[in-house]
Parts: sequence; C-alpha cells; structure tokens
Amino acid sequence: MASATPNVTDPTFRSYSSEQAKAYASHRKTYDPAVYKTISDFHAANGGQFGLVVDCGCGPGNVTRDLALMLEKTKSGADISFEVVPHHDIFSMRFLFEMSKICLNQHLLTGGMFSGCEYRDLPVLIIVHWFDLSKFYAEAAKVLKPGGTMAGTMALWTIASDPDQPNAAKLRETMLHFEHVVIGKYQMPGNLLAQGMYDNLPLPWTVSPPVPSFSKSDYVKHDYDRDGILSNGKTFFSGGKVTRKLADIEQTLATASMVTRWREAHPDLVGTEQDCVKVFVKDLREALGGKDEVLSGGATTILLFKKPA
Repeated sequence: MASATPNVTDPTFRSYSSEQAKAYASHRKTYDPAVYKTISDFHAANGGQFGLVVDCGCGPGNVTRDLALMLEKTKSGADISFEVVPHHDIFSMRFLFEMSKICLNQHLLTGGMFSGCEYRDLPVLIIVHWFDLSKFYAEAAKVLKPGGTMAGTMALWTIASDPDQPNAAKLRETMLHFEHVVIGKYQMPGNLLAQGMYDNLPLPWTVSPPVPSFSKSDYVKHDYDRDGILSNGKTFFSGGKVTRKLADIEQTLATASMVTRWREAHPDLVGTEQDCVKVFVKDLREALGGKDEVLSGGATTILLFKKPA
C-alpha cells in the first residue's frame, strides 16, 4: 500500500458551467440498494445507530436522497442539510450546527457528523479517491464516535463478460481501448485509484502520519464484478443483468472528468463524429452487430472501517 496520499486534486468539476452541472446531475445514477444494505448491515452488526448519516462529497445529492430514505425506514428522521466545507475540515461544522440550532439527531448531512458535543456513531459515504486522505482520516477520527463506521464506495461502469453478451471479448477490448488509450492520458491520480478498484488507496494506517483510530483488524473490502466478470456468475451485485441503451451510455460518459478534459484539449472535435465518446459508442455498436443496447453494470468496491468502541 502507498504510504502517503497522492495528489488527487481535480479542478474539472469546480469549473463546470451550469449546463454541464445539469447534465451531470441528470445522467449520474445512484447506487443499487444492495450497496446501502451492505453498509448498514455492517454498521448495525457492530451496534451502530442511525440517528445521523453523513454523505461527504455528495455532488448533486443523488446518494444523499437515498440515504434519507434509509433513515426513514429506521424511523430516525430524514431531513437533509447541505453544507459546503473542505472535506478535511469536518470538525469546523460543529460550530455551524450549534449556531443554527439544528436538531442533528434527525439530519442527514454533507460535511459533518456530530450532535452538540457528543460525537455520533455514524456510517459515512465518501468519494475517497478525490480526498486528501491524510487530512480526512485524521479529521474523521476526531468526530466519529467509538463504534462508528466509515464507509467508502465506488461503482465503475463495465460491460459484462458473460455468455449472454454477444461478442463480449470484442466489446471488452473496445472499452479498454477507450479507457487506456483514448482518454488514458487525461486521467488524474484519483481516476486511477477508482479504476484500480481502490487496490492502491492509502488506508488510515498507511498514510503519513498514520491514523491508528480505525481498526485494521475490523477493516473489510468487498469487490464485486471486477472487470465485468460477474461474481455470482449470474447478475451484477449492483443490480440484475441491465441492458443499457447506447444513447444513455453516451450521455453518462459525457459527464466523466476525463472526457471533459479530452474535449477541452480538442474543442474543434466536440459534438462531431470524431468526438471521443461518439467514436466509442460507434465502435460499441459495430461490435454489437448494429444493436443499440449492451449488457452492462457496475464493478463495485465497498470499503468498511470501524472505530473501536
């Protein structure tokens, strides 16, 4: 494992126009219920409570709204508050909360996780590959109550390597060419961490300085459907055998930071038949024999950390 957090800063999304932001919110999907169940089961099995859930790095809030529904089912309340602070400055949120007199036991928040002076034992969803993890782990250790859970999730779109998928090998080759050759040089360290299913993600005990507050012995990493090879041989963990239209794939890929950077480097090709996404979708269609839909899903990684009670 790496001993320090790589430079994962990505300015791409911060410079999005309003139209780009709308497209991102519209075409970025949320996680399958199986992801939330895996996290909540781990948290509950260790005596965790659900008075407050924090979604750090929430983007347009798609996952945040799902988590609110999860809280409703536990009868813990499901109000949502959005706060903008640096990901490694969660502790400063305490003063904002006390000033605004929010009833934190009934809120699902972005950026903080505490109730008055009592730190909560909460599951946390984090977009870990864009964080300065040395700072984030240290901050999370301060505010997470003993017995609390910190969870990181990532779902990477992939094409199923499945007998039911016509010409699966060619489709896989086409996808890898797009990822590694066409947009490969536009990937940043954070993209590479996600593409590697967090195998090389710095962990609390490997960053510098180490953050020993999280238990290495209780750490769990779940990998599902890596490289499109279905873990159970039948369906994706993040849903059944989903057939997606190529038009939908084109719209979703257009929100990827690597594609945004490719288009910034090739402004004269954006929207033309030489646009990188249009070429990719064309190649997929050819591999599919002219069909306009493909069997695909998400290769999913879930990281679960426990702060000992």
